Amino acid sequence: MNSSFYYLWSNISISKLALSLFTMTMTLSIYKLSNSATLSPLVMFVYVIGKFFSSFVFPFISEKYPLQKILKRSMFLQIVILFAVYILLNKATIHSILFLIFLLIWIAGFVDGFSSPSRMALIPTTVTEYKLGRANSLISTTDQVFSLIGWSVGAVLLNRYGQLLILLVSIILLCISFITSIQIKANSITYSATKLKWATFKSGWTMLFNPRNNLRTITNMDILEGVASGIWIGGITLVFVKEVLNKGEQWWGFINTGYFIGSIAGGMLIMLFSHKVQTNPFRAIMIGSFFVSFLVFLYALNKIAVIAILLVILMGPFYQLRDIAQQVFIQKQLREESLAKLYAAKDNLYYLVFTFSVFITGLISDYFGVIFVYYFAGLLYLASSFYAYALFKRAKSVT
Repeated sequence: MNSSFYYLWSNISISKLALSLFTMTMTLSIYKLSNSATLSPLVMFVYVIGKFFSSFVFPFISEKYPLQKILKRSMFLQIVILFAVYILLNKATIHSILFLIFLLIWIAGFVDGFSSPSRMALIPTTVTEYKLGRANSLISTTDQVFSLIGWSVGAVLLNRYGQLLILLVSIILLCISFITSIQIKANSITYSATKLKWATFKSGWTMLFNPRNNLRTITNMDILEGVASGIWIGGITLVFVKEVLNKGEQWWGFINTGYFIGSIAGGMLIMLFSHKVQTNPFRAIMIGSFFVSFLVFLYALNKIAVIAILLVILMGPFYQLRDIAQQVFIQKQLREESLAKLYAAKDNLYYLVFTFSVFITGLISDYFGVIFVYYFAGLLYLASSFYAYALFKRAKSVT
């Protein structure tokens, strides 16, 4: 792997840590400013809505500018926005600035929406095809490590040093991330603005549902698993811990930590066997999907807290196996300029599915009980594994 990949890897990891600290800081700040338990959870929601809207604009921008340039400008604007938030919080004593803070959070999410698909599309341009599996495993593992650090250590640092200092740390981390984005050198391609606007807008969606290269099957799996992922929404997990496991809130934290540990361990294992994953991504997707389904059913049936944590840890490697194999498959299928649009559409689809997931899991929990949310999710993961099996059989028949 060359230096550009390591700069890209650093950019992704450091930005992830900065975002975790920023989200925690803003949630606490909004709570202290408003004294409202309703407004503070809106921080992440407003940020995600910003990213959702940017995914509509990204295809047009990627038609005109290289991804390296988009990433650099996006990083720079994020630094400016966070610094503006820092200044506002220094002056904040009244409710009247809440709207302005939320507006800046929305803009920060909108700008970050240009970074995410750019980074993912740049991965195959910074490594050889042979090392795609290892590169994605490395990025996925450190992504989970920095998320764990951000959400666990961040809470301790906030209590000890206050939100202003931690927000300043977030800004410094983004500055370091911006410096790494300047160092990324990738294969250059020709960009043009000759496409019709509608053709540009729908290009990513067309690729997502293209039956000829199996991407439609992958997308259908994403939709099923995206709806099922609602089981890990904080409120659902907390209700499960209290009503099914009969434990306090601290076990909610233990289960979240267990998931991160499993994901980190899984990423490291897949890194060791990355060549096998890359050689047959269809088999890896099938195995990962099936065992996630199996473990979710066991999780739903279990009522012992310690076993629940062990099951969540076991899920991590299979989630990682499926996700990393999928990334490798997609990156081998498409060129950089197509990848960027596909990832933008993929992000857009994710936000839509996630919104539906929050609604449907909440509905099932309220009307049927939280345990049925996990049965429902297990069925969706099982359906996804059948899709994966079809993919595997199709691949075998071709070879």
